[in-house]
Amino acid sequence: MSENKQALPLPEEWAAYIRGEVSPRRAEWMESLLLADEQAFTLYMQAMDLEAQALPALEEPEHFANKVMDQLGSSGEKINPLPAEPKDRNRRWYEHRMFHYAIAACLTLIFLSAGWFDKLTLDPQQAGHAGRVSYSEELVRVTTGWLDRMKP
Repeated sequence: MSENKQALPLPEEWAAYIRGEVSPRRAEWMESLLLADEQAFTLYMQAMDLEAQALPALEEPEHFANKVMDQLGSSGEKINPLPAEPKDRNRRWYEHRMFHYAIAACLTLIFLSAGWFDKLTLDPQQAGHAGRVSYSEELVRVTTGWLDRMKP
């Protein structure tokens, strides 16, 4: 078949591609065709089935697997395991999760006591609540009461 990019390769051409018998330029074009065209992929799968039927059957699959595993074990190459993940004990104090939670809690209390959360509301909304205690003051009061009850 010529390099006409409009026509799809035949199953025999796909079989040649599978066996590695096509030019690199042609192989690249066929690979891009596989990604772009569903019909080309169907023809490719048919060629794969034909090529798989042409392969000899494995007579003793278990013996073959054991032989491969024996060769892997006796190759003499030492396989290094992946390094273990560092444990929490080896981390610095400022890398612990609880440190970050404590900082966040402290900042929240500072913002509450300074009344910064009250500044987030719009002025017209504050006009209707002029006689009420601010949310920050209420939260600080509740929190200090809760902390006072925790003292022994």
